Amino acid sequence: GQQVQQSPVSLVLQEGEKAELQCTFSTAFNSMQWFYQNPGGSLVSLFFNPSGTKQSGRLTSTTVPKERSSSLHISSSQTTDSGTYFCAMNPQCSPHTCSLYTNIQLGG
Repeated sequence: GQQVQQSPVSLVLQEGEKAELQCTFSTAFNSMQWFYQNPGGSLVSLFFNPSGTKQSGRLTSTTVPKERSSSLHISSSQTTDSGTYFCAMNPQCSPHTCSLYTNIQLGG
């Protein structure tokens, strides 16, 4: 079955510190996404990043398909960054053999 290595499972930061979240999957993927859920429960799409590096403000996502991994960097963290981070991938496989795989990445 599909497996994911997540690091770290949880993290506590002081304001202004940097953080890196990592997802590594056991199967190849066609696309990779990062999501954020705030303490109120609202879900926000951060990045759709099949490959390479994308940046949005203090957030940077880097996806390396050959390594089956993606990372999310947070620079100069703020209290508003608290919440749960999800990574999700669309697996590279034959039709009807697998489905979207989601994973809780970080609880703040």
